[in-house]
Amino acid sequence: MKLQTLILLSLSLLIGISAEQCGRQAGGAVCPNGLCCSQHGWCGTTSDYCAAGCQSQCGSTPTPTPSGGGDISSLVSSSVFDQMLKYRNDGRCPSHGFYKYDAFIAAARSFNGFGTTGDVATRKKELAAFLAQTSHETTGGWASAPDGPYAWGYCFVNERNQDVYCTPSGQYPCAAGKKYYGRGPIQLTQ
Repeated sequence: MKLQTLILLSLSLLIGISAEQCGRQAGGAVCPNGLCCSQHGWCGTTSDYCAAGCQSQCGSTPTPTPSGGGDISSLVSSSVFDQMLKYRNDGRCPSHGFYKYDAFIAAARSFNGFGTTGDVATRKKELAAFLAQTSHETTGGWASAPDGPYAWGYCFVNERNQDVYCTPSGQYPCAAGKKYYGRGPIQLTQ
């Protein structure tokens, strides 16, 4: 169940970052949990989303996710996210500007129970495991990298080795002209 939640969260994070989420750009959709819809069709809570040009729920306070554990933003703040993944916006990373804190929080809130179930220690372990796995799968680090090889999590959106990972079969045929390789925070590794 947790693996399924992690995969769905990762896909939501990828989809939430790669396509507009709300407003006229998304067929009039409203952001979840009371988030503001920016003029560009993205959900968030800062003035970039809620001020000039905001399309809906402007200036509102997001509704906390109903659960016994509280919201994950109380465990992973924007500054902690930036410290853990400090090179994700570095110009040397192909993903710079792709993985955003607000998109992570919005995606996490879409899955009731993710990072909100159990005591604080359990919730922290679940979030740490998710961020460690996704950071590992998207790392661009090398042995002598500044701050070590694991400081470069979320450096890649697409798997570096983009060979065709598809074994044709009658039951699960490969789509013509398509390549199968890791995309987003959950990569396909062998």
